[in-house]
Amino acid sequence: MSLKIDSKLETELTPEEISDHQTLTKDEKLARISDMKYDLERQTGRGTADLDQVEARMASINLALSRVKRA
Repeated sequence: MSLKIDSKLETELTPEEISDHQTLTKDEKLARISDMKYDLERQTGRGTADLDQVEARMASINLALSRVKRA
């Protein structure tokens, strides 16, 4: 059984922190990082995000997803 992360804390975690989190299951990590990716794609579609920030965040998300999938 994993510990649930406070919803406020969850929004403050980076993709790397989620992938390294000790109490989340692999499925929970993948779901949280995938949600981050979806949110970023939605912001990008609305044109509300800076391109450089989007690229950096997407790279971070993709790296974290790869790390979780390999674990």
